[in-house]
Amino acid sequence: MKTKLIHNLATAAMMLLAIFVATGCNTYSDNPANASKNLTDAEKADLLERAYVYALPLMLMDATYIHMTNVVDPVGQQAPANRLIHARVLANANTKEVVTPNVDTNYTQVMMDLSGDALVLRLPHTDRFCLAQILDAWSNCIAAPVATDIEGEYGYYCFTGPKFKGDVPDNMTHIASPTDHVWMLLRTVCKGKDDLDNVHAIQDEMRTYMLNDFVTTGAEYKGKGTYNPDYDFKAPVDYIMTMPMDKFFARANELMLTNPPAKEDAEWLADLKRINVGPGLKFDASIFGSEAETLWKNLVTNIIAITTPHSQQFVKPNGSWQFYGEPIAEFGTEYYYRALIAVAALAANPVSVAVYPRANVDANGQHLNGNHRYRLHITSDNWPETKPYGFWSVTLYGEDNFLYGNEQNRYNITDRDNWKRNDDGSLDIYVSHEPDTDHPDNWLPAPADDFHLIFRIYNPVDRIAHNEWTMPVITRLD
Repeated sequence: MKTKLIHNLATAAMMLLAIFVATGCNTYSDNPANASKNLTDAEKADLLERAYVYALPLMLMDATYIHMTNVVDPVGQQAPANRLIHARVLANANTKEVVTPNVDTNYTQVMMDLSGDALVLRLPHTDRFCLAQILDAWSNCIAAPVATDIEGEYGYYCFTGPKFKGDVPDNMTHIASPTDHVWMLLRTVCKGKDDLDNVHAIQDEMRTYMLNDFVTTGAEYKGKGTYNPDYDFKAPVDYIMTMPMDKFFARANELMLTNPPAKEDAEWLADLKRINVGPGLKFDASIFGSEAETLWKNLVTNIIAITTPHSQQFVKPNGSWQFYGEPIAEFGTEYYYRALIAVAALAANPVSVAVYPRANVDANGQHLNGNHRYRLHITSDNWPETKPYGFWSVTLYGEDNFLYGNEQNRYNITDRDNWKRNDDGSLDIYVSHEPDTDHPDNWLPAPADDFHLIFRIYNPVDRIAHNEWTMPVITRLD
């Protein structure tokens, strides 16, 4: 699709898309059948898969947004748009807002609505890892301010949406978002329960302001939200995965109006328009005939299997582990990879910030299962090295991508724990369902079922960021 003819068609499609976003009209909107009348069943199925893969991150981000802002006043892990949400405790087995939550940091979040005024964020300077990951509505990381880099007592960041026309004060860092909805997911490292007061002190110095209020009165934003019982679901991923096809694409098409696709997406959107997927279009599942429900169920049920083969060039093996490399979090047009990460690890960071190798098999390729005993061996000369303020952890998840609840409330082993090294300086981490009485400080509880591990390394040195090191060997001991 790189001939001159196709290039010209893509250019024309981009122009039509720009016209559509501005006018809100389209020749196919009122009659979806016109768009697909010349397609074979196989072509329709292929376009449906591509449309689902393309829109899924946008929908998961939206479900997270509407769930976490579904309150009148801040409570727990919810707050109205543009107001801070502080996690005062570390994640646990009941944490369901985001898949694969970490247990290394306390989260501070803001679900931004930039459709009107700009938003100002105040962060305090800290001498510990404290990073604000900024995601647009498509799950791309568009900025990552670091609190240790702040000069002086506070740093001020001004977030603007695509329609913003005002001026940003000179003393602020301007972060221009391509979408109206933005998710700030800030992580402050915590060294355990005894360190929570220190983390809380950092969180308490954070503020949000609407730009006009900041400039005129300096008043912190305290706006109210609204509550909708339809959005009172526990896990955004479950909400999206149970959504009917018509409802899914109706919402996706609506979201694309206020969270416009990137200009690089024009060629894909020109194809997806043939089944009426695109900004403001009117989707109708009837164009798929009697096979609609079967096609949809297959997509939703097998999304990991569908996206994985298209992502293999970015997912590199390293022993038992799979290393998720660039362009993670900065996906560009790698839509299958973006969808895979959205389902398995929504809000992952770029490799320059953190890496997330994942293992679900042992050294012999057998699935990890808590009915067996395992040892992870980290040699003294191949330590998970980090840059200043970095850290690492090994966290266990069930097959649902959430933390495994256990009596010990132990979900990971970290560089901040009181484990015991071997005489040669190496470290062994033991994993099993039954308690390991021989190595209690080095034991990670597992379910009596399949599980997987994620080895997080924040602020990794370059060789680790680029998968140029040997991951710990996972040996089954029985």
